[in-house]
Amino acid sequence: MKSRVWQCGPVSERHVQAIWYDAALRPDRLLTRRGCEVHVASPGEWNLGPGPDFLGAVLELGPERRRVVGDVEVHLCPADWDMHGHGADPKYRNVVAHVTWGCGPSPSTLPPGAVSIWLGRFVTSDTSFSPDKIDLGVYPFARLPIGERPCEESLGHDPDRAREVLSAAGKRRLRMKSLRICGRLGEAAAEPARSGGRRQVFYEEIMTALGYSRNGQSFRRVARRVPLDELPKEPQAARNAFLAAGSFEQWDLTSSRPSNLPEVRLSRAAEMFTCTPVMEMSETSDFSRAACREMVSAMCADGTGDGGAGRIVGRGRAAAVIANVVAPFALAEERLSALPDWLPPEDISAPVRLTAFRLFGRDHNPAAFYSTNGLLIQGLLQIYNDCCLRYHPECGDCGLANMPSEKPLGFGGGNML
Repeated sequence: MKSRVWQCGPVSERHVQAIWYDAALRPDRLLTRRGCEVHVASPGEWNLGPGPDFLGAVLELGPERRRVVGDVEVHLCPADWDMHGHGADPKYRNVVAHVTWGCGPSPSTLPPGAVSIWLGRFVTSDTSFSPDKIDLGVYPFARLPIGERPCEESLGHDPDRAREVLSAAGKRRLRMKSLRICGRLGEAAAEPARSGGRRQVFYEEIMTALGYSRNGQSFRRVARRVPLDELPKEPQAARNAFLAAGSFEQWDLTSSRPSNLPEVRLSRAAEMFTCTPVMEMSETSDFSRAACREMVSAMCADGTGDGGAGRIVGRGRAAAVIANVVAPFALAEERLSALPDWLPPEDISAPVRLTAFRLFGRDHNPAAFYSTNGLLIQGLLQIYNDCCLRYHPECGDCGLANMPSEKPLGFGGGNML
């Protein structure tokens, strides 16, 4: 059977992603190319970053419903897998299903055991189907693959309790970060000559945060090649040193906007360490709102021009540096008598937005729940890691969903789960 081209509009890869993701669009009956029955327990997390289109899908195969957990890649044609070089890309080694709109031989470079699903033939068997009926703008955040979750029933209608839970999760996340930094500080104290000491640790942690998740470890290696004690004091010289050290890295450039390219970020990092008091923040113990706003403003100063016009970093990235480095560093060195109840709000990432939709429903008001407090945003990230990635789709097994109302702060001495 040939793939059908609709007069009302062609089918794009995003249409196929939406059909796979949405149970209301996805046919109930699916088979692999070899005729094995497929039941989709979970389509997986819609991945907005590099790698497979859906992460952590749960499929049940055959009459015995053998459970398979892994990633799903979606293409229009089977040959697109090899055309895009996925067979040699380690990010795709956990793919368990290759879902395509059109027909063709299964790629020989699929990971061992991965199945091929020709989705188009099952969709086009419904003569009422039209791609124009799919509102692509609502995916993935305004459209979830299953109905209301237990956590939404518990938290979505009670903002006060939701903020309490998010605060506990955010503080758990800060403690975990501080423990990791404690380990690095211990290593630095044991070998100060080799490690560069605590200020080098702080410097490397900030560099990692400036690299974002995709290139954070590459930024850390740049900081080790250009230690803080050897970093030039002049912005242009520091920029040249960073760029030279970065020339050894294999950068992840997936979906990078011009302002997010590694060379631009390295130039901005050079300006931050030579033109702002960011290293003084390694001594701070004041995390009041006024003090946090001063730190954000200091990091957001206008650049010298070497990294391009505008601020050195945006306010959201500066807030992320405080949450991921400055506050955990102060906690690790016991300069904080208590964890802060408020941090400046950072940018809302895809995992934060998706977790918020699950917890509070697709029509919730972010300002009423979390978007004005960076600690609560950190809490959503922790819940995403502790709960959504571990228990989805069996939300009924999740400790957050079963949390008794009289213990809103979690379990085990303040731990979320």
